[in-house]
Amino acid sequence: MSFIRSTSIVTDTAITVGNLTGGTNGKVVRISGSNTVTNAANTDSAVQLNSVLIKQNNVYYASGVVTGFSSLSAGSPYFLASDGTITSAPPTPSSSVRVLYLGFALNTTDLLFRPGTPISGV
Repeated sequence: MSFIRSTSIVTDTAITVGNLTGGTNGKVVRISGSNTVTNAANTDSAVQLNSVLIKQNNVYYASGVVTGFSSLSAGSPYFLASDGTITSAPPTPSSSVRVLYLGFALNTTDLLFRPGTPISGV
C-alpha cells in the first residue's frame, strides 16, 4: 500500500486581469461593461457577484495573494461589505443582501483572494 502526500503551497502568485478601467483602489469590483468595472456591494445580485475582482494599486486581481492592505487579522476570513470594501464581519444574508466570502488574511497586509459563491437569505 502506498500513500500520496498532498501539500498546498501558498506563493505570492496571483492571477491579474489587464485592460480594465474603473473602480476604486482597495475595493472589490465587478465587470459592468466592455473592459469596465464598477465597485461591487453585497447588495448586488448573485449573478453580478459571480465574477468579482479586487483592485489594489491599480491592478485587478482575479485570485491569489493580493498585497498592500493594512490592519488585516492573520487567519481571519474576509467578506464583501456594502461599500465594496473587505470586512471580517460577514453580513446577515437576506433577500437583498448577499454574503460573499473573499478569502483569508495571510498576515496584516496580504489577502489570499479566493472568492466563493454569493449566499442569499430568505
